[in-house]
Amino acid sequence: MSPAPTDLWWIGGSPCSGKSTVAGIIAAARDVPLYSCDDAFERHAAAGPTLKKVTAMNIGDRLAQPIEVQVGDVVRLYREEFPLILADLGNAGARVVEGAALLPELLAGIGVPREQAVWIVPTEEFQHRHYRQRAWAHELLASLARPDQAFTRWMRRDIAFARLVADQARDLGYPVIVVDGTTSATQVAAAVHELLSRPRA
Repeated sequence: MSPAPTDLWWIGGSPCSGKSTVAGIIAAARDVPLYSCDDAFERHAAAGPTLKKVTAMNIGDRLAQPIEVQVGDVVRLYREEFPLILADLGNAGARVVEGAALLPELLAGIGVPREQAVWIVPTEEFQHRHYRQRAWAHELLASLARPDQAFTRWMRRDIAFARLVADQARDLGYPVIVVDGTTSATQVAAAVHELLSRPRA
């Protein structure tokens, strides 16, 4: 893979951590476009074996798998997708890049310095509370025989993924922000802005 561009700021993390809102604030403050990995996912979905496997499964079958299998699939599909994200970015110039697909190992692999990347993860309690407020999450599971059980497994998967991402980022020397709902998105964005404004080491 090509070396990391110096005019990109990367905001990764786990789902339902508020990172999309924060990334939008950062992009607006820096007057640069925002690239959302989630928005690009559908275009990339047929690119690799794990991407094809996961997108072909219905939500019930996906969540019925052992948690470690689900997390492993998520990691593999993001590894498959990352070259496509880089191809999308190309030489498009300065922008904020945001998404759960931005695994710390992948950014480290292209030499992204710690001053250009940050990961946001929620506490378990915040994640549960935030997901329960999202109507689409309940609608997604409504047709399943045991939606409450499926929701619990979904939360367990995302909690395990958040832990993996945070541990990986810290091990690689990248900053991690843990959100618990006691600070606003604006306050979290201010902390992210400060981290992404540090001089290169």
